[in-house]
Amino acid sequence: MKGKSLLSVFLLFSIGLFLSADLKKEDIKVFKLDNGLKVLLLEDHDIPNIAYYTFFRVGSRNERNGITGVSHFIEHMMFNGTEKVGPGELDRKMEFLGGANNAYTSKEMTAYTDWFPTPVLEEIVKIEADRMQGATFDPQVLESERNVIAEERRVSTDNNNDSLLDEQVVASAITAHPYHWDVIGWMSDILNWKRDDIMNYYHTYYAPNNAVLVVVGDFNTGEMMKLVSKYYSPIKPGTPPLPVTTTEPEQLGAKRVEIRKEAQAPSFLMVYHAPKFMDPDYFSMSILETVMLGGESSRLYKRLVREEQLALEIGGGMDQNIDPYLFYFRIQPGVDSDLDKIEKVITEELEKVKKEGITDKELQKAVNNVKSNFYNTLQTIAGKANLIGNAELLAGDYSFMFTLVDSYQKVTAKMVQDAANKYFTDKNKTVGKLIPEGGAK
Repeated sequence: MKGKSLLSVFLLFSIGLFLSADLKKEDIKVFKLDNGLKVLLLEDHDIPNIAYYTFFRVGSRNERNGITGVSHFIEHMMFNGTEKVGPGELDRKMEFLGGANNAYTSKEMTAYTDWFPTPVLEEIVKIEADRMQGATFDPQVLESERNVIAEERRVSTDNNNDSLLDEQVVASAITAHPYHWDVIGWMSDILNWKRDDIMNYYHTYYAPNNAVLVVVGDFNTGEMMKLVSKYYSPIKPGTPPLPVTTTEPEQLGAKRVEIRKEAQAPSFLMVYHAPKFMDPDYFSMSILETVMLGGESSRLYKRLVREEQLALEIGGGMDQNIDPYLFYFRIQPGVDSDLDKIEKVITEELEKVKKEGITDKELQKAVNNVKSNFYNTLQTIAGKANLIGNAELLAGDYSFMFTLVDSYQKVTAKMVQDAANKYFTDKNKTVGKLIPEGGAK
C-alpha cells in the first residue's frame, strides 16, 4: 500500500483507536493448535453471516532481489487450484454457497477474506485448510498468471505516471530495506521467477505456524474449534521464516528524482522518513497527517488548492508498517502548475508547524475525525475481522487494539510539534517530479 488518504489509512489498516462499548477484550476467544496456528474468534449474532479471514505473516517486506513481487503472485495463485479444487473452482464454489471472497497483499502481510452464510461454514473451513499448503502451482496455470501479473504491472505502474513516480521516489528514499520495491515487484523479476523458488517461498510462509485465523460472526465457538481442529490440525508446521533484520540507514541529505516523459500533466511527490507503527511518534505524526492533509479544511488543501490554485487534489500520509517507512505528500498539480512552488508551499507550511505548532482545535478535530471513522468500521463483521487480524500482525498482539486509544489521548500539541521537527528535516526528504516532455516547470 502506498501513501493514501486519511480515510483509507484509518479505515482499511487502522487497528483500533477507539472501541465501541459493546466490544471487550474478553469477547475474543484465543486458541492455538499444536502446529502453531493461532485462532481468534469473536461471536457476533446480529446477522446469520460469517467473516472468515486468514492472515499470513508475509508480504513484500519478506522478499529479496530476484523474487520481488512473489508474495503478490502467490496471492493470485491461491485461487488457481489444489489437488482437490481445480483452477477457478474455488470462486465457483463460493458463489454457489452464497458467499464471496477476496484477498490482499501488502508490504507486511497477505490476507484471504471470505464472507458467507452460517450454514455453509464447514465447507469454507475445508476449502481454506486445503489451500493453506495444498496449492499445486500447475506450470501451465503459473505461466498464464505470470502474464496476468506482468500486464497488471504495465497498466498500474509502467503506464501510470503517478505510480511510476511513486516507485522511483520510494526506491531512492529507501535504499537498503526491502521496502525499496513495491508490492507488485520489478518487471525483470516477474518475468524470471522460477517455479521451484515460488514453491519454496510458498511452503516457507504458508504454514500454520506463520498464520493467524480470525473469524467473526454467527457461530458457536466450541463448534467452530472442532471444525478448525479437524481440518487444520493435520497440516504440518513449517520451519520458522528468517526474520527481516535489515535496518534502513539514516538519510544524510535531500534526494531528488526527476522523470521526463510524455504526459498530459505533471506529477509531484515529496516523502520524508517516518516512524514505524509501534513507535510512540507514530501517533503524533498521525495527528499531523490530519492537520496537513485531512480534507478540505486541512492546511495544505487551503493553501495549495484554494489560495494558490497550484493543485487539483492533495493526499498522502503514512501507512502502518512494522519497520520505519515514509510520510507522503502526494499532489496532483494543474497542467501549468509550478512544481518548485508546490514544494516551497509545503515546506513553508511544515515550517509553521515546526515553529508554531498546531492549535488545540486542530488536535481535537483530528482525534474526533479518527474516532468517527473507526466507529464506522466496527459496524460490520468484516471490519472487525480485519481490525483484529491487523492488530495481531502489526502490533504482535490483537489486544493492543484495546489500549491504543491511550496512545492517542496522550498526544499533545507540543508532541506533534516535536515530531514535526524530528522528521520533517531537509536531509530527511526525497522530492519527485514528473515533467511532461516539452515543457518544464
